[in-house]
Amino acid sequence: MLRIVTHIERLLLVHDCVIVPKFGGFVLQAVPAVQQMELHTFHPLRKEIGFNMTLQHNDGLLSESYMQMYAVSYRQAQLMLEEDVEDMKNTLQQYGKLSLGVLGLFCIGEEGQMIFHPSETNLFCVGSYGLPVFYFPVLEPLPVVREEVTLFASPKEKKDTFYIPISRKFIRTAMVSAAAVALFLLVSTPVKDVNQDAYTASFVPTGIAVQQSLFPETVLSDDGIVAEAETKQEAPEDVIAHGVRKVVPAPILEKKAVVSKPVAIQSKMYHIVIASFPLETQADEFIAGVDRNECKHVSKVLRDGKYRIYADKFDNREAAESYMATLRSNPKYKDAWLFISR
Repeated sequence: MLRIVTHIERLLLVHDCVIVPKFGGFVLQAVPAVQQMELHTFHPLRKEIGFNMTLQHNDGLLSESYMQMYAVSYRQAQLMLEEDVEDMKNTLQQYGKLSLGVLGLFCIGEEGQMIFHPSETNLFCVGSYGLPVFYFPVLEPLPVVREEVTLFASPKEKKDTFYIPISRKFIRTAMVSAAAVALFLLVSTPVKDVNQDAYTASFVPTGIAVQQSLFPETVLSDDGIVAEAETKQEAPEDVIAHGVRKVVPAPILEKKAVVSKPVAIQSKMYHIVIASFPLETQADEFIAGVDRNECKHVSKVLRDGKYRIYADKFDNREAAESYMATLRSNPKYKDAWLFISR
């Protein structure tokens, strides 16, 4: 095989046209993908090789290819190219045909003209390289199944049942959450009522505690007398004599007047508290250490589970507040506060 064929094949991989000076040009023409309905085949995109005898000028592609491959000058490359072109012409004139490998075949016609027969190859189409022609049979249409529709449906037929898909993970999560809420409601400790007196006495030094009534409410009548009814009932007797029933009169209710007893109302006492302890021993130790010159009437009182140590107590609020202000001037008793009791 002539060495020029190798150069033409290499250049056609990059260029769509390669001209052989004083011989002709090889041109690539793109052929789109084709489906042959009769044969049920599919042909991929390819490029056909064509030859144009009118292209005789030198475009420099072959000369440059010779220079790169054989490392010669441009002039030497042109001489080598002209020598190969003369060999092609001599071979075609001598044998009447010229084979150029994958490019195709040249032959001489009856009238002496040069005829080119391209080879069927997809080598020069890089985009579809390796894609073969494949056969795909025609698919038969699926048979259509017709359903018979009943015009008169039986009233006893069951209605359509609809199913709603629910994730098992969601159900487990909901059950665990419900169990946790139920357990919280069962185990949670109720909040106890706050003792207003204890709160005021412990944390409000100068406040006035709201004293709740220590006496139960007594409902009196208009005359101040509560009437209690005592029922005296005599056992009824049914006397049957000679077949005749004797009717016994209904029991008589006797009312007994009860006079409510007067209750003595205690007056309020105002204690000037200087300390509080939960244990009596602690309270006694504190009282023992108090200077009697500063607190002459120091003592203790038990209220709300705590022992309140007071410097003095009064039955008058103004006197108690005046004494408390004087006592607070002493740094030891600057936190003294007013405790109200009955």
